[in-house]
Amino acid sequence: MKILLPIVMLFSVSLSSCAGLLDVVLRKQIAPEVQQEAQKNDCWYTYMPHRSPGFCLRTRRAIVWKDPALNLGYWRGLHPQPPHRVLMEARGHTLILHRRYVWDGNSVGTTQLNDLMPSLRHDVLYHALKEGAPISRRDIDQAYMRDCKRYGTDTRQLDYGTLRLFGGIFNSLGQRNTLIIRPTTPQTPPAPLEPNRFDDPYDDLNYTPPDA
Repeated sequence: MKILLPIVMLFSVSLSSCAGLLDVVLRKQIAPEVQQEAQKNDCWYTYMPHRSPGFCLRTRRAIVWKDPALNLGYWRGLHPQPPHRVLMEARGHTLILHRRYVWDGNSVGTTQLNDLMPSLRHDVLYHALKEGAPISRRDIDQAYMRDCKRYGTDTRQLDYGTLRLFGGIFNSLGQRNTLIIRPTTPQTPPAPLEPNRFDDPYDDLNYTPPDA
């Protein structure tokens, strides 16, 4: 065990320093249908080609999941920079995701239209778990498999055992301190939602980042 831990840590550091190469190895890409759907004015997400195939998908509206099989407790996930905008909120069996959340679709292979919602909730909950939310990775992975069945996602190349084995490694990569977890109670009023803004300039497909 003492020998295995440094090897795993070294493997994780190597992966995090070669994110672009890792995307190639994992055949990570965004399907053309996902890109085309994002061009519609009323689409619920944005595709940002300058970030593809990594964190290149971004929500345009708030999303609420109600899952009787998943009790998340009560907490909020805040943006780490002032004014600490609320990014997500757990209220028992309900998860509220506020607009403008960025995720990267499937960790392996091509992200199709029916992969969007399962990958989004999975990424949101793993993000919260990484930053200390009182939730279980097992519960998150089981919820993901339920979402895959609900939305018709092809899981032939990803069984539950594989998800359990490699999910923790993937979640250990990348930046930390990207979310502030604050406990709430059932009596805490939900954070107000931003109105939908499909004219948000940052959602423009022609947007070019300042340092590009």
